[in-house]
Amino acid sequence: MSTASKFAVFTIGCVLLVLLLFSCYDTEVRSEKISNELLAQINLRKEQIARPTSDRLELMKSMGMRVDNLEIQRIFIHLSQKLNASQIEESEAMGIVLYLDSWIPPVGNHPTGFILADMPIDKIEELAEKDYVVRLDTAEHQLEPQAGSQPQAE
Repeated sequence: MSTASKFAVFTIGCVLLVLLLFSCYDTEVRSEKISNELLAQINLRKEQIARPTSDRLELMKSMGMRVDNLEIQRIFIHLSQKLNASQIEESEAMGIVLYLDSWIPPVGNHPTGFILADMPIDKIEELAEKDYVVRLDTAEHQLEPQAGSQPQAE
């Protein structure tokens, strides 16, 4: 089997594993505010904590997930406006570390702004229930160049 074929099989396997794990995820945390990818990553973390395997850990690393502390997930919190003092205090009381200097306000075609944060994985439901939270998404990705963004050889 060629290297490209092995990579394709591995990639398909990874996608199927993530979809399977997501489908098994606790239904009570399936909020429309939480991205499917974030739910899948949290489920991987919970599975790795409960039943650690080196294969799962390698999968998590290949997805760009941080594995130094499995109980913490780096996220983007999408908001319609910058957090006020009481919202910051409320978030910090939940154990969420907000990177306040990372705030990107809503602009143009993007109706929400967002802030980077580290969240204990057991706080996802509580955070999603907040009125000021518009959406939660993972900030843990394997970054790759976008199609057409690579310089062309002359």
